[in-house]
Amino acid sequence: MEECPVSKKRATWETILDGKRLPPFETFSQGPTLQFTLRWTGGHGEKSTAPGAKPLATRNSDTGTLDTKMSTFTPTPTAVKDSVITNIQMRKEQISVEPQQKLRVFYQFLYNNNMRQQTEARDDLHCPWCTLNCRKLYSLLKHLKLSHSRFIFNYMPHPKGARIDVSVNECYDGSYVGNPQDIHSQPGFAFSRNGPVKRTAVTHILVCRPKRTKPSLSEFLEPEDGELEQQRTYMSGHNRLYFHSDSCLPLRPQEMEVDSEDERDPEWLQEKTVTQIEEFTDVNEGEKEVMKLWNLHVMKHGFIADNQMNQACMLFVEKCGLYIIERNLCRNFLLHLISMHDFNLVSIATIDKAMARLREIEEELHVPQENGS
Repeated sequence: MEECPVSKKRATWETILDGKRLPPFETFSQGPTLQFTLRWTGGHGEKSTAPGAKPLATRNSDTGTLDTKMSTFTPTPTAVKDSVITNIQMRKEQISVEPQQKLRVFYQFLYNNNMRQQTEARDDLHCPWCTLNCRKLYSLLKHLKLSHSRFIFNYMPHPKGARIDVSVNECYDGSYVGNPQDIHSQPGFAFSRNGPVKRTAVTHILVCRPKRTKPSLSEFLEPEDGELEQQRTYMSGHNRLYFHSDSCLPLRPQEMEVDSEDERDPEWLQEKTVTQIEEFTDVNEGEKEVMKLWNLHVMKHGFIADNQMNQACMLFVEKCGLYIIERNLCRNFLLHLISMHDFNLVSIATIDKAMARLREIEEELHVPQENGS
């Protein structure tokens, strides 16, 4: 970055009184003003030649004492010599810090395989696309190459400044190479989660440069025919976003280790099944309750074939038998088994085994109660 000359900056202080009378500030607004320049030097002397600072006072207070002190003060030759040297140094710095000549940059846009071209000249080092002030030609070329990969930029020396050839990058596919979860995640997710959550594994390329080369404009020159540089995405296929096979929703980071093919009964499907059963009007509440338990049981364990119904009934008694007994749904469950037998889904032996197992669970439930009483 270029240093701005100090001599061009003229900072002034203004006091806003808002109609209030403040005598100390009125004194500075009416009297003469002294301007000075403060500079820090590397060396330090044993004795200071500058006079000591005097306390500020109003114009009408103790004027006689101030006049007496000012008449007795005479500047020493050493102080005068230092002030002359300081003025000479200030003049040298003002001469050395001159406004540099602006660099003229010519952007040459190439179309149709360099068959047509359009030239645009600029007098500053701002990026034409994002208006970033790069301040140096090397920084501008570096910014164009790294931040605007849709185009290819080649630097060419020009007698009146610099020329930059701009052409379309054919290898640019516009794909997103960051974390795919950042696209689909909700904006308030970071503030709504409770505790830490698992993140998706994202691949980043780290380039090790043991020794950094000096900045040179030669790296932006047009490459030779045999050294055609293909400006394309450095990595592809690493950061993938997976979806659930049944709902087509994006897979969250904490769900990466759970196979979506095993999701037979997601929460939304369970709620939908219960809601649909509640809409029936030609069955009683006991039948609805048994139908809810049976449908959720079949979805959870994935029973889809007719020859699996015998096993499904016995497993249903083991899992939900206690709930059926507590809700007094044994007769409703028996009617459900008989209905399945009418459609040749279960055998009579399965019905007998299921009801016998249900009575055993009921007896096991009553025995601890009798012992406790």
